[in-house]
Amino acid sequence: MSIQTYDELTSVPVPIAAFLHNHVVQVQFSITDNTRNVKRIVSKSIPLDAQTLNTMSVTEEIIGVVSTAYSPSGDLKVILRETGDEKDKKRFVEVWNNHPAMLACKDVTDVHGIFYADDFFNSLCFSPSETFIIYAAEKKKPTEKNSFEKFIYRQPFGEGLAGKHTPVLFLFDWRATKLVSLEHDAPVFFGQALFGRSSEFKIYATGYETASDERLLGIKSCFNRPTGIWQLSITPAPEIQNDADSQKCNVIKLTASHLSCRSPRVVKSNGKDTLLWISQPTGGAHGATSALHSLEITNDIDPSKTQTIVDMVWEPAKGEFPGLYLSDSGLPRTTHVNWGAEDYIVTSTNWGSRFTIVLISLLDGTVKDLTPPDEKLLSWSTVLAAKGNQFVCVQSSLTSPFELVLVKFDTDGTCSFSTIHQTSISAELRTRLNSLTVKIVPIPNCFPTETILVQQSSSSTNDNEEIPPCITIPHGGPHGASTVTYTASVCFLALEGYTMSLPNYTGSTGYGEKYIRALIGQCGTLDVGDCIESVRHLVKIGVANEGRGKMFLGGGSHGGFLLGHLIGQYPHVFTSAVLRNPVISAGEISTSDIQDWYFSEFGIDYALSSLPLGYSGSSTSLKAVVPPRIMTPEVYSKLYYASPIAHVHKVTASVLLLIGDSDQRVAPTQGIGYYHALKALRTDSPDDIEIMVFPGEGHPLEGVEASKVVWLRTVEWFRRGAS
Repeated sequence: MSIQTYDELTSVPVPIAAFLHNHVVQVQFSITDNTRNVKRIVSKSIPLDAQTLNTMSVTEEIIGVVSTAYSPSGDLKVILRETGDEKDKKRFVEVWNNHPAMLACKDVTDVHGIFYADDFFNSLCFSPSETFIIYAAEKKKPTEKNSFEKFIYRQPFGEGLAGKHTPVLFLFDWRATKLVSLEHDAPVFFGQALFGRSSEFKIYATGYETASDERLLGIKSCFNRPTGIWQLSITPAPEIQNDADSQKCNVIKLTASHLSCRSPRVVKSNGKDTLLWISQPTGGAHGATSALHSLEITNDIDPSKTQTIVDMVWEPAKGEFPGLYLSDSGLPRTTHVNWGAEDYIVTSTNWGSRFTIVLISLLDGTVKDLTPPDEKLLSWSTVLAAKGNQFVCVQSSLTSPFELVLVKFDTDGTCSFSTIHQTSISAELRTRLNSLTVKIVPIPNCFPTETILVQQSSSSTNDNEEIPPCITIPHGGPHGASTVTYTASVCFLALEGYTMSLPNYTGSTGYGEKYIRALIGQCGTLDVGDCIESVRHLVKIGVANEGRGKMFLGGGSHGGFLLGHLIGQYPHVFTSAVLRNPVISAGEISTSDIQDWYFSEFGIDYALSSLPLGYSGSSTSLKAVVPPRIMTPEVYSKLYYASPIAHVHKVTASVLLLIGDSDQRVAPTQGIGYYHALKALRTDSPDDIEIMVFPGEGHPLEGVEASKVVWLRTVEWFRRGAS
């Protein structure tokens, strides 16, 4: 039953993209295929009113498509496509109309490397006239056998961005099927590029810089990097002769050096072209509270006139807006909506233990929570598309998989919600999910710490029932959050009969900047203390028990760091623990792509310098000189005593370690070294320590086969501990 349950829970289609056009929404879903061990992408057209019912299409699998974008009119679509295997990979740029007919197809295999379709560099879009297309791809590698250039050190962009070293922006004139690369003198890599609304040759992009030692720090889930918003001007207009051409751009940085800026969006606000972006402080916490900024770009740009629409929130009043906390994808690709005569943007943001939809006025920055009142603890995790007076978003809960909701702003000042797509699951699984109850439980004397509690209904209402064993799973980060969003692994463990506790400790996002910064310098103490207090509180209120086979732990990354502390500092509380790619010894930074994390999160300064506002040349002399941060014996000693390795000799729990051998975030040697230390210390019970290593898997262990093995083995490990 476990395998069948896991397969059905994980095969739920996840909405990942949408486009609104002519009363139809075109939606893409990601589906885990456990039979073929692959993730599939499918597309479906959903009508939004009775007049478009005849446009309903069957769900179709998308094969070979790396990225898709629609033109401003909605009449054209561009596709970046890859075909063939790794030894004979071909790449094409295609343009289609709505009939559908292919209008252009360009083979770009010999022009550049892989397409970029990730959250950080994906730039695929049409120009205002729909004549040009911009996209990002990897610079072509040298092919000469005797070239020295192919041995030059090219830094990767870290975890989750395998094979990506040198992104280049390309401009495609699809009518002439000519391609040109955009060249510049700035020591930055550009991504998230888009055109201005009224100019073919003004482009806005996020610029990624190296640290002062020319190190490229990992950018996935790290929003404190030396990044900024830039304008690229193509003057004169490009005259593309052949595919070997490059077009020189003039560039200028529009944002200040002390801010890490990303996610540019261009909208029409109050009749003016307006550039929007979000920012966090450069350096420090990897996931701080964001601010939202705007700059008019209708005519000449004056960066000194940048306005802050929504500022960082330090300490929100109870129930009040805690600030913006956006994911790697940043603002929705289409984020502008109209309500009456006013202009707004709409986005999803982490608010405590859930995601909510907020409406932000571009006139005065007023933030309105659009999430309707409910008793089911719904999480509104994504805004997929917005246009005119409506948008499409995703809602779910830990007892209900993803639904698509159309939100419409009516002329009478009201806001309506309509479900346009529901996930189809078996009646049996629906009944079992409905048997779960979800609560958010505040932890006394640890504000703002709270935990998401998931139980079988019978165990929460029947005093005569035996209290089920409890699994506590702290999130990673540490500046992340657990939410009530549908999560297959949590549902799986709950349906296996466990009470689930997902604590959001001090330092979690969604509670205000004060509580994020409170953890800096206290990793290994404050976060550990909040987690053990959450366990004690659940025992106190009668939903969990202490004792052999009653308390278990699971977690990865910083969550694994917390587990190592908990089983080391409180050895008689927990029976078993499953650690996924854990941080065990913070002083051993080794191959990590975020080496600054091991300093800054523990209160040791790791300064990051960025190019100044207005920078437009090739010189780097204006960048602040920052001395290299060296792992001295004094620093190592501090990090050692703040790490789980300092408590390894006290561990009595059975420990399962799950390691991805291609993890670039936390060196696999951390978990492997912990395994050998435990083995050496536990000669009386060697079967209580186990390690599994997954070839080719990175930090999240998210491959289809790897993920299945991880969670099925986790259940077996806890069952053994409960017996």
